Formats: sequence, C-alpha cells, structure tokens
Amino acid sequence: MLQKITLSIAFSFLAFIGYSQDAPETQSSLITKISATWCGPCGSWGWDMFHDLIEDNEEKATLMAVHHSGVLETPTSNALANNFMITGQPQFYLGNVNQSVSSSTAATKREAIQVAVDEAAGQAPIVNTGLLPLYYSDDNLIEVTTKTEFFQDANANYYLGVYLVNDGYVGFQQNQGTSAEHEKVLVTAFTPSHFGGELTTGAVTDGTIIEGTYSIPFNEQEWDLSRLEVVAIIWSESNGTFTYVNSNFYTDIDIALNSENLMDAVSDLSIEPTIMANGLSTINFELFDANEFYTISIMDQSGKLVKSVFKGQLGAGTHRYEIVRDDLGAAGIYYVTIESAAGRSTRELILR
Repeated sequence: MLQKITLSIAFSFLAFIGYSQDAPETQSSLITKISATWCGPCGSWGWDMFHDLIEDNEEKATLMAVHHSGVLETPTSNALANNFMITGQPQFYLGNVNQSVSSSTAATKREAIQVAVDEAAGQAPIVNTGLLPLYYSDDNLIEVTTKTEFFQDANANYYLGVYLVNDGYVGFQQNQGTSAEHEKVLVTAFTPSHFGGELTTGAVTDGTIIEGTYSIPFNEQEWDLSRLEVVAIIWSESNGTFTYVNSNFYTDIDIALNSENLMDAVSDLSIEPTIMANGLSTINFELFDANEFYTISIMDQSGKLVKSVFKGQLGAGTHRYEIVRDDLGAAGIYYVTIESAAGRSTRELILR
C-alpha cells in the first residue's frame, strides 16, 4: 500500500522520538564548579566542596565540573565558563550566579546552596526535557533523543544544549595526585554550538512539544561507557548571554543492538530515485516480523531531523512511503533511517 506522508513542521528544531522519555514536570537547579587541574585549591577545599554538593543535591540538581584551563579543558567547558564571566577558580555557580565560596565560607555556603536547590525544586517549571541516550556499537557513536515540553506560556529565545559528562575520569589534579577520580567533568556538547540549538524565538505556548536527536562519536580511548552521563540544559538567550532555565540528566546509556540485527527483519531497503531534483522519491522495504514499532526519518549530515516520515507499528510485508521534495531542505546529502528496538538501517538520499 502506497502511503503519502506530508508534515507541517512548526519549529526548525523538530526531530523524531522513538523511545525517549517524556519531559519531567520538575524544576532542577544547575550547580557548576569552575576548576583547573593545576589549581591547588581546586584539589583541596574546592574538591571537598564539590563532593559535598553532589552528596547533598544530586537528586534535585544537575552538577558539572567545568574546567576552564588545564588538562580537562575543552572548547565546550571553556565556552560555558566564559558565559559565566568567571574571574578565577575554584568558583561555584548556582545557575548563572557566583556563590562566592571560599575555604572559610564553604560550610555555610554548602547549607545555603542546598536550601536554594530545595526551594527551586518546589517551583513549577516553565519547560523541561526528557532524554534517552543509546550507544550504537556498530557505528561507535552515542545518540540521544530528546523531548522538550513547555508547561507554561513563555516568551524568550530558548536553546537546548545536550552535553556529555564523565563521572569518574582518572587523572592528575593538583593536591590530589596523578590518579585523582574527577567527578562529573563536562566533556563536550552534542552540537556544534556549545549552547545547543534554538528551540523557540519569542512567544511559545503551554503544551508545545519539540523533539530532537543528536549524536557524537564514542571515544574508545578515553571514555568508559559506564561512567558517562548525558545532560540536557535549557538556556534562555539574550544579547549573546545564555541564562540557565532548567535541566535533566541520564546516567545509564543503554547499548542498542546494531543494524545487522535490524536487517534480519528488514529486506530490500531502497530509495528510488536516490538523487532527487524535484517531485518525489519512494522509500521501499519489506518486513518479515509483524507488529514491531518502527520510526522512519530523514536526517541531515549533522544528525538533525529534517522530516519524520512514520512512527508506529508495522506489519509484515512490503511498505512504501513517498518523500515530497518540497517538504525537505536545501540541496545536499541526507540519510533515510529505519529504526526499531533491534537496531537501525540507513540509506543515502541526495537532493539537488
């Protein structure tokens, strides 16, 4: 049966969700430690302070160690530190606000931060993001699907940043030695922009849902999958400054079965024609298993969804879906992906 699919995409940052969590209707705080591996206080009272903050607030806050200098500095950590307009290290931020912690005030500041986090957790959120990360061993990449939902009317330029955090990196830290176990170190963003992609510009209404998918290569040499976390942070942007709004994190990155397993169930996947200048192309494939859940989507080279073709259960047999050229983006290389719980299969589509 030929099915013609046309979608009206309200947001340029829309993408498909196959299995991601719903956005939790909770308000979380962001606690950031600004650090450097060569910094002595970062490895003494600052080290203890961050550990205590994690112990106090991990259930109600997102915590990250952001290294603006030293071995663990990355372009993303440097960008976030500069956004906070830091003046040194160690420094501790709640949202975008420097808490002015010192060795002599650490105990009282610890208590004050916990009180503020608890108060924030009792507030109604404007927006939040649900997320589900998967590790694809055949492609050696981590892919994250997200679902952002607005729980109130709002009016701002909102961005969604998706970040990889290494909780347990073993390496040098001044005053801790060469085998220090660093907690919750910000590594990188899943997007070229360190603060993510734009969700909305201006007014947005209660109930708006925006879905996305992101991926980065997995670094086998430096990362232990069991120690990685994925963090979603929603920022509001004004005049180039990004202000924290809400966040969510996921500590267990599931391992997805590879595309070879999917090909046991999917046969003869093709795109005709594969080079499309105008008009239509057709996705053709055959399924052997009935009543499995599938998503069919078209992605650009950055991993951003251009079009959600289908999402739901499919029966055994031959399936065809038309792609309308006018529904897609600019000329270039795109990827048609079929995905189920067993894995995924991809074919290239070229737009002229």
